[in-house]
Amino acid sequence: MRKPLLMCCLAISLLMAVDGIAQETKPSPSKAKKELKAENASAKAAAKAETKAAKDAVKATKADVKATADASADAAKKAAMNDRMAAARAAKTAKKDMANAAATTTTSTKMDKVTKRTDKMTDNAGMKDDRMNKSATMEKTTKVTKASKPVMKEEKATPADYKAPVDRSKKGPNGEAVMTGPRGGKYYINKNGNKTYVSGVN
Repeated sequence: MRKPLLMCCLAISLLMAVDGIAQETKPSPSKAKKELKAENASAKAAAKAETKAAKDAVKATKADVKATADASADAAKKAAMNDRMAAARAAKTAKKDMANAAATTTTSTKMDKVTKRTDKMTDNAGMKDDRMNKSATMEKTTKVTKASKPVMKEEKATPADYKAPVDRSKKGPNGEAVMTGPRGGKYYINKNGNKTYVSGVN
């Protein structure tokens, strides 16, 4: 009796074990749905991650292109600015050189003028000395001439002067009659009615 009972217990336990194993291997519909949802969610997450990665890659590429363009534009701007600065410096240097040249020319011109003025003053001083010597000589000559030649004088003619004897061999500058005065001086009466004494009138 014990043997059949043991056999029975063994059979029941085997049946229960087989049923449990079968239940474990047989998927339940809710579990399958959950797994499907999980797979779909993971697929969606992977797709989102890929899309995001692609967008990030595009953004990075655009950023790289922009950075390269900006760098080249900055380099071009810097080069252009350097060229402008160099041109401005060259123009400033040229202007300064021209100003220095003009100043040098002005200085040399002023020096030439000063030299010419000094030479002229020296020449004038020499000429003044010559003039003074000449004027002194002329004064002496004039004094000698005045002493030797009678000077032409003008006096108001009187009616008696018109009756003076006429020297027919001589005439005044305009053909006036030359008369002889009481002291022997020769004169003629000009158009103003004045006596003009002469020394050697033809």
